[in-house]
Amino acid sequence: MTRKPSLGGTEEEREMARWIEGHWKDQGLDEVHLVPYQVLLSYPSPDVPNLVRIIDSNDDKAIWVSAPKAEEPLYAEEDALPDLPFTFNGYAFPGNVTVKMSDVVYVNYGREQDFDFLESEGVDMTGKIIIARYGKIFRANIAEIAEARGAVGVVLFSDPIDYSPEGSSFVYPNSYFMPPSAAPFGTVKLVDGDPLTPFYPATESAFHIPEDEAQIPKVPVQPISPEDAWQILSRMGGEPAPAPSDWQGGLNFTRKADQGFQQKNLKLNLDVNNKNTPTTTYNVIGIIKGSVEPDRYVVLGNHYDAWIFGAVDPHSGTAAMLELSRLLMQLSKETGWRPRRSLVFCAWGAEEYGVVASLEWTEQFEKQLASRAVAYLNVDMAIEGNYTLRTKSAPMLYDIIFEGTKKIPNPNPEEVAGGRTTVYDTWAVRRPDTVQPGLPLMQFIGSGSDYKGFQHNIGIPSMDVRYTHDNVTLGEPMYHTLYETFALVDEIYDRGFLYHKAVTALWGDVAMVLSESKILPYSLEAYADFISRASEDIIKTYGDLIAQRNMTMEFFTEAVANFHKIVKDFTEELKQVDLENPLQVRKVNDQQMMVERAFIDPRGLPGRPEYK
Repeated sequence: MTRKPSLGGTEEEREMARWIEGHWKDQGLDEVHLVPYQVLLSYPSPDVPNLVRIIDSNDDKAIWVSAPKAEEPLYAEEDALPDLPFTFNGYAFPGNVTVKMSDVVYVNYGREQDFDFLESEGVDMTGKIIIARYGKIFRANIAEIAEARGAVGVVLFSDPIDYSPEGSSFVYPNSYFMPPSAAPFGTVKLVDGDPLTPFYPATESAFHIPEDEAQIPKVPVQPISPEDAWQILSRMGGEPAPAPSDWQGGLNFTRKADQGFQQKNLKLNLDVNNKNTPTTTYNVIGIIKGSVEPDRYVVLGNHYDAWIFGAVDPHSGTAAMLELSRLLMQLSKETGWRPRRSLVFCAWGAEEYGVVASLEWTEQFEKQLASRAVAYLNVDMAIEGNYTLRTKSAPMLYDIIFEGTKKIPNPNPEEVAGGRTTVYDTWAVRRPDTVQPGLPLMQFIGSGSDYKGFQHNIGIPSMDVRYTHDNVTLGEPMYHTLYETFALVDEIYDRGFLYHKAVTALWGDVAMVLSESKILPYSLEAYADFISRASEDIIKTYGDLIAQRNMTMEFFTEAVANFHKIVKDFTEELKQVDLENPLQVRKVNDQQMMVERAFIDPRGLPGRPEYK
């Protein structure tokens, strides 16, 4: 899967889709479908690279030019393949802008507070090229804020202080930290799904809005490497200027009072040659039909497209899914086993462009999924480290995941020697929940992966699991770079694929429990507790402000208490269900399935209708 790129919407992605389709047919799944969507994706020019240049205005010659493929080959053979795409950000607006030395502004992480700080010091963003570092917010938010503030271009880089904190001698290929030549790809489209078919599936017959009405950036954006960013930042002029403590990065650069260049004759040029292109992406859907309730679905998913090789994101997860389906079909052939409820395996296309094909699928089949789906179990990537488990989940699935991790043998021999024999043991010690002592941390399930359409649009309880590293503030260090190769996985992250095995086992255990249990073992009490803690936080944070507006939280707190009571009463009722009566079993399971749906607002959140 990682021998060549599989960029969304390309022939390489289609080859991967057909390869997965063939695997599932060979494994013997009951049904395998290739589901196409006609979407708008974005690609760099195959001939003219996106570049950032420093120009001497005296003779209009470039004194420095960023690398067209900012990532030089370092270790794996694949690094040096000749036909790799030029470095780009998906959906970045094509354009060529040049600004004088005083119109280049370093904006730290590009957050609202960073722009506010600069504007409080009198820095007007209008007509500026801003340079920001990845890390605190989504790159599409940086582009959106910069555009709203009047900037004409955005340059992004990964600061060593965030992505290689151990120093330059401890980077790939010597470790998993990002080397100075790395420039992560990534989308700068803020909304999920196909930008031309909002709220509806991008089928062949669908109406597509004009591209100029789509919610995609209208400014050029380009990622560069840390060593390229130094070329710009080191030339910034003026005296050192005061700034909040987190503005100092790892490039030996101090924010200057004069945001422009030291040499007054210098200009910065940003040249982006991307093209938004209508194309087709595919989902591959494989089904193991349930023997008792075939119309109830436990859905498992992982995307198979990658910016380049994607050995971590997504193919560590793709490999886990294909191995899990193989094992279940082997079990079926050897023993005659069939799941009670249907298992639906989904390989999603074009996720990297902003959760495209999975969202189109949930939009196309929303009514069926809303009435029939038990849960959605996502593994975007099986690993991004080998320190401990990292799980995001809706509260309804908490107990199933906790119990599952107690069954899975610990893949870390040092932890086993220390008496922590299960995945749960290490998770509880290395990533504890500070609010609920004694439990491991279960993170909120935000957006940003293929569970978005299930959890936030339909109300299907979802999870996403992976093994991670020990830096809680750092994402996958090689995220979306050239160096996400098989060598990185096989030689640095997971020798012997033990952590892959643990994640696959957990994924399978959760799926089996949800597909086999007569009474769905949802965590209703955990959900009630979650809502209680959240309501207390809201009242603590905003209670005085609400009271000053002559408003009351009485009905809010009453609803929370009522939910607690109903959960308690219903839990007692579950103990009296006649397990041999299929209608009673079906009734209480459907009641539980509808709990998450009850929190869906069809109009969406205020100002954000795509989040329901």
